[in-house]
Amino acid sequence: MKVGIIGHTGCGNYGHYLDMAFVGVEGAEIVALADPDEVGRQAAVAKTGSPKGYADYVQMLEEEQPDIAVVASREIGDHLALVLNCVERGAHVYLEKPVAASVAEVDQMTAARDKAGVTVVVAHPWRGHPPIQRVAIPAIKAGKIGQPRLCRIYGMGGAHGGDQLFLDLYPHFFDFLWQAFGAPLWCHAHLTQDGRNATSADLQEGVEGMGLVAGDGIKAYYEFPGGVAADFESYRGDGKENPYRIDIHGTEGTLSLPGPMVNLPDIYYHPLVNPGLIDDPRWEVVPSSPPPDEHKWLNAHRRMARSMIDMIEGKEPEWELVELENARLYLEMAMMAHASHMAGARVGLPLESTANPFDEWK
Repeated sequence: MKVGIIGHTGCGNYGHYLDMAFVGVEGAEIVALADPDEVGRQAAVAKTGSPKGYADYVQMLEEEQPDIAVVASREIGDHLALVLNCVERGAHVYLEKPVAASVAEVDQMTAARDKAGVTVVVAHPWRGHPPIQRVAIPAIKAGKIGQPRLCRIYGMGGAHGGDQLFLDLYPHFFDFLWQAFGAPLWCHAHLTQDGRNATSADLQEGVEGMGLVAGDGIKAYYEFPGGVAADFESYRGDGKENPYRIDIHGTEGTLSLPGPMVNLPDIYYHPLVNPGLIDDPRWEVVPSSPPPDEHKWLNAHRRMARSMIDMIEGKEPEWELVELENARLYLEMAMMAHASHMAGARVGLPLESTANPFDEWK
């Protein structure tokens, strides 16, 4: 299948390895790359081995007619126009996450996808990573930690800690939660700014086109069927330590999964429900294959790329991928936190509006 890559150096760039996702994948041929930045375009062409480079991605789509367009840019605010232009020209799309700035935008993408009869896959690398899909999730469902009770998610800190890193990182964790436990029943969230309650006066445009955000701290609590809860926290920090992981506590033990970009073991196990924090040698690495290395997330994308080709060709894919329906759910779960903070109460699904609730906060 002919593959065209769309990036924008200096404005979303090429996401996390999406420029290389189809390079060397059986059944894929890179035919062109588009980037309006000339220097960046030349570098990306050299890196990917693309035979052609375009400044205008629409021109690339019309002249090269790729079967698959890789929308690699992390600039969330551009995703809607990029996806619409791709699918309206008959291209399937491999899309960097987060999917969009609002649920309404995902609905527009879905309608255009359905009209064009193409496939849109949202690039969630945990879906193509064997330790997560074939060890961690099956272990939870098989009762390795007993009945799951609480999932604690640490969503990094640094300059963008709080709502912005919440909106940046939710796709990884919410997709994992959905695979393990299904959709949440409700959310109760609280956002703070400099330690006080965040108000509409704190609204600002988030990074990478994510829309309106508020607060440098967030605590979002989700309740799932069966008595399982998930607690997502992110606070602005000094940038020296950026905790990024999910700990799943059950009635008979705990699993800890570090964030997807670290070159460390993927799964840790502890036999206690509430492990000690100091000098506790009982943490053990859960064996999984392949072992971690610096290529593990690029390899995850390439597994998903091959599975996407299988989907398009009507074959059974090895890896189940995230399409727009699930990406919509995860974005709505994130918007639940905004709606809950504004209401000062629990909120459930579906939300009353498909807009970012902060767009209507006065």
